[in-house]
Amino acid sequence: MGKNFIVYGTKMAGNALLHVVLGLSYLVPRNREKWLVGNAKGFNNNTKYFFIHTKEVLHKEQCYWISKNRKSRESVRRLGYKAYHPWSLKGMWHELTAGVYIYDMRLSAFNFWLSGRTRRVNLWHGVGIKNIEFKRVINVDKPDTLANYLRHPVSYAKPHLFLSTSPLMTSHFAACFRIPESRCIESEYPRCAIFKKSREELRTFIRTYESPETSVLADRMEAASRVYIYMPTFREKNKNFLESVGFDLSALEAVLARRNELFIFKLHPFTPVKADTGRYRHILFMDNKMDIYPLLPFTDVLITDYSSIYYDYLLIPGKEILLFPFDYREYIEKDRDLAFPFDEYTPGERVNTFSELLQAIDEGRHFANERIEWVKDQFWKSPHPVDLYEAISSRL
Repeated sequence: MGKNFIVYGTKMAGNALLHVVLGLSYLVPRNREKWLVGNAKGFNNNTKYFFIHTKEVLHKEQCYWISKNRKSRESVRRLGYKAYHPWSLKGMWHELTAGVYIYDMRLSAFNFWLSGRTRRVNLWHGVGIKNIEFKRVINVDKPDTLANYLRHPVSYAKPHLFLSTSPLMTSHFAACFRIPESRCIESEYPRCAIFKKSREELRTFIRTYESPETSVLADRMEAASRVYIYMPTFREKNKNFLESVGFDLSALEAVLARRNELFIFKLHPFTPVKADTGRYRHILFMDNKMDIYPLLPFTDVLITDYSSIYYDYLLIPGKEILLFPFDYREYIEKDRDLAFPFDEYTPGERVNTFSELLQAIDEGRHFANERIEWVKDQFWKSPHPVDLYEAISSRL
């Protein structure tokens, strides 16, 4: 008990000292023309595409990449731009003097304790129907208490601007993050702008910004007569859902081989796979660190459930979606509560068992969705869209 008391006391003292550092950071002059773009996990998501556009289209000199992820910093440096660890000396200098922090989840991408008086822009990482952040009821990360605020203030730091995409999402995000709707700007997701590129432009983008493995995968996708990509949402309570739903990879391989089709699994890093994935020619388990967005236009059918990828995929012309919500009741009761009715806001053909999924692939079925335009309007159409980059410059 004495040892635990000492450890707890040490943590509390360290936390108090960090709060002092945060207070002192408010005294440092800020350069509003200096932007830091951060992503804790890698060079991906909205922050990646925002950074590329800012550097290569807008040619903004004072824009730097901040990440704890070494590979992401190396990727940015290979492009000829500057990238820093948030706790390195140069990283901390920029964090102390930059006027704007831009991120796509929480401020934990940066050294939060140096963020006094910064303007914060949250690009987030997906529209959709789930309740998130402070609106969540099921599986809340931390109770909403004063003690947790003092221990984890980064979770409570509110953005000055939040990227939304439509009035429906503005209302949703404002409630989830406890911010006024006036802080939301409705614009295009930077990562979805790539869907407007031609096939040749996509190839150029992949050669410039992605790994050689991505180019190889694009070749393999183009060689297949049809490409399915399975992107299920992460289950916190049933991480081993692939086994529980009864995926028979040998049976799937036989069907795909007969039709010269490719089935790609793009899973969450914490989803276990108990199979010899290298033995199949027509089934591929994609590296979960690989950026899927430049490759999505090379696919034909998205198979998903409650994931926000459903709504992004709607923006790619000529694609099909098959829903596989095999655990709907369990998911909404034990994993995530939903802000909008699933059937109404996620329309499309459904299968509920692996056998039904296999039959749909074997029959070469096409999946029509007559309500796609209505759904796109709900999640992506704004009566007053703005240019994201101009909005950040003018409003901050």
